[in-house]
Amino acid sequence: MRPLVCGSGSLYVRLARSDVAMFRFLLEANEGLALFSSLGADEAGRETLLLRFAPGARAEVLRFLEAARTEFPLELLPAA
Repeated sequence: MRPLVCGSGSLYVRLARSDVAMFRFLLEANEGLALFSSLGADEAGRETLLLRFAPGARAEVLRFLEAARTEFPLELLPAA
């Protein structure tokens, strides 16, 4: 029996709270690419999001984030 591939990939992203709805819209247009959870906002009103995605999808998620940067500023954060 072949072992199951376990563990999702994850990335942390920071963007303006006002851009979260657009980020969700763009992510949903890429069906099944990733899910995100909000980890809260800082004093400057920037939201930190935790993106989770399937093993092996990291390159595609990074391409999505580069494309999203053309719509609004976002920052890829180092892993905690």
